[in-house]
Amino acid sequence: MLHGPDGKTVSRMSWDRFKAYQRWDEFPERESNPPMTTDFAFWYKNKKYYCTGEDYGNVIVDESWNRMAYDKNFLKLLEYPLFEGKSFRDCMDEILIIE
Repeated sequence: MLHGPDGKTVSRMSWDRFKAYQRWDEFPERESNPPMTTDFAFWYKNKKYYCTGEDYGNVIVDESWNRMAYDKNFLKLLEYPLFEGKSFRDCMDEILIIE
């Protein structure tokens, strides 16, 4: 069992496991814009972030709820170069999803 910087249980996920976690297989017709079925929080390099819905789209915000990225397309949000030119998807092996 893994724990994040705050001691809470976290998981490392591959991209395929993340897609299963978001249940994208239930929405094959939305392959280019799958829904965010579950809001989530995560750690990246000891900083906490949240991914949630806002303004009829999806956002990644920092721990103080400052908007880091926004897109109406959830997949594009996860592929946006947010962390030193790398996207959420690019950083999956370093991200800890808070359970």
